Amino acid sequence: MITALVLAIVVTGSGAGVHGIVDAHAAEVSRTLPPGSAPVTLAALGIGATTVKLTKVTTNNLNLRSGRSTSSAVILTIPQNTKLSITEVIGDWSKTTHKNKSGWVSSAYLKNAPATTPTAVKKITTNNLNLRQANCTSSKILLSIPKGTTISVTSTSGTWSKTSYKSRSGWVASAYLKNVTGSKPPTKPSLSYRWTTANVNVRKGNRTHYASLGVVPFNERVTYISSSSGWSKVKTTKGTGWISSKYLKTNEQYAVSVYGTLRKGQSAYHLLRGRTVKESTTKLSAFNMYLKPNQTWWSFIVPTTTKSRTVVVERMDIKPESYKSALASLDKWERYDANKPLADQNYNRKIVTDINGRKSWAYLGGSKISKYLTQNGIRVNSGDYLKRY
Repeated sequence: MITALVLAIVVTGSGAGVHGIVDAHAAEVSRTLPPGSAPVTLAALGIGATTVKLTKVTTNNLNLRSGRSTSSAVILTIPQNTKLSITEVIGDWSKTTHKNKSGWVSSAYLKNAPATTPTAVKKITTNNLNLRQANCTSSKILLSIPKGTTISVTSTSGTWSKTSYKSRSGWVASAYLKNVTGSKPPTKPSLSYRWTTANVNVRKGNRTHYASLGVVPFNERVTYISSSSGWSKVKTTKGTGWISSKYLKTNEQYAVSVYGTLRKGQSAYHLLRGRTVKESTTKLSAFNMYLKPNQTWWSFIVPTTTKSRTVVVERMDIKPESYKSALASLDKWERYDANKPLADQNYNRKIVTDINGRKSWAYLGGSKISKYLTQNGIRVNSGDYLKRY
């Protein structure tokens, strides 16, 4: 049995005296071991242990053991190039933790972790500021940094900041520094658009004698670039060129898609007669057409989740000079008022997109009448008002 010993080392003399006490203690322990036992080293006793806080990197796959010996049980294997935090060193062994398991690894297979470069923080000097050799006012002044200079602060100590200026490193008083206002990345300029008020030529230059690149259709959206002498440089489907500014407007003039009594030849068409520049037939998908019971001339279109359902509409492109008055006449006819609760109105004027991707106004059934019609109305299976019977 090994005799338990308590060693109290009092350092009162030279280093040689201390070693003498340690050696005597080791000899005493050795005398208590059974014959043939391995000699006890100072490291095995924990003598010479150093509590540290180091960062190391493994140079090989390395066993984490339960004790400071190659005969100790292997807890797990730590992969090569793993960064470890070392908390204690005794002899040739280092104590660490990996994957929540604590143990010992051979120090021979550890190397120092590469030094990390401190993250620099940008600051601006608020006055002419002395760069000093150390972090105190009595320290030597290396140079003066002008007011308004942007510097990089790599570390701080109390009320001082470490920085470099003109290849000289030193300390400045943090009280005379302010944060750099974060500069926003340049914003992409927003595009500006115009809409054509007629079928119009886009020309190579800003005069009528310049060659035409082609004719841009009425109410086409073009990208505005600049203006000169009554002409606008624009990007169009015919290329980039010039259009007379009098044929451009700054807001889109939507056509109106009609489907019932406003269609050509029907009883309310008189509201549009002579006010259009173009009339064409198209379809709206994901809509149902309903007739009001006992008033089958009265039609409504209602959105549906069934995309295959379509309604036939006539797209009315209204003359620019008639647009405002025509839209007012149609709103009055459909008894639509944007300033009143939409749910209570029979029709709501809303933007729709036809099967060709073109947008237009259309008068859709309000929410209350739509609910009534889906339960009690007569659905026009063809989706065509002219074929409702």
